[in-house]
Amino acid sequence: MDWIPAVSTTVLLAGCLWLARNLITARLTNAVRHEYDIKLANLKADLTAKQDVLKADLRAKELQLESLKATALNGISQRRSALFEKQVQAIETLWAQIIDLRSVKSAAQSLSIIKFDSAVKMAAEDIRAREVFEMMGPEIGPGSVDTRDTHKSRPFISRVAWAYFSAYTAILGHAALKLHMLKKGLDYPDIFDSKNLKKVIVSALPHQKEYIEKVDSEAYYHLLDELESLMLLAFENTLKGEQDDRQALSQAAEIIRASEELTKTDKVEHEKNA
Repeated sequence: MDWIPAVSTTVLLAGCLWLARNLITARLTNAVRHEYDIKLANLKADLTAKQDVLKADLRAKELQLESLKATALNGISQRRSALFEKQVQAIETLWAQIIDLRSVKSAAQSLSIIKFDSAVKMAAEDIRAREVFEMMGPEIGPGSVDTRDTHKSRPFISRVAWAYFSAYTAILGHAALKLHMLKKGLDYPDIFDSKNLKKVIVSALPHQKEYIEKVDSEAYYHLLDELESLMLLAFENTLKGEQDDRQALSQAAEIIRASEELTKTDKVEHEKNA
């Protein structure tokens, strides 16, 4: 039985070794885990710090963007406000001239009741006829419709509104020249040609074309009131911020071309026969 103590010692030693190994393993595991936990905690702290920096930077950029947007919107608002004020002033300037031209409009409408080609021949021969025509507008002459100052307002007026204004003033300018001829007894045959005048009226009031084709050119002046109404409507649309469509812009360009051609022709004929 001498082998029993040896076996017991071996078993005891094996158990001690097993316990020692488990203990060492547990301590190593705990040491590694502790070290891992420390590194993980440090990594989390570092990530948290970086996230805080990123969040702060992002917030700062958001505030900067908000500031830029607010500045831009404020600038846009100020520009729109300034533009609107200019538009109001421009409309007031144009309408003030329309009011100043009331006497020319009245004379033009008076011309609608006479046969111009016969009247101008009579005025050329009879001083008493010239005196009668003088009473229709003693202050009206070739330069009575001067829109040079009004052109300063053109950038702030819609194309459609300016087109109607151009047509209106070109027609009145033509009427003023005709009245001047009657008052002075000047017989300018080329002025009798109403082709350019008709072109202005038709381009501005295409729905009146059938009427325009039927009547004499003197009757065109009855359409001035309608042009005024269209002008006011265009002013109203400008103040509302409404945009003109492509068709309206195309018509406006046609009206302006016809109006400028009429004014240019009248000026050339007046200077040629003056």
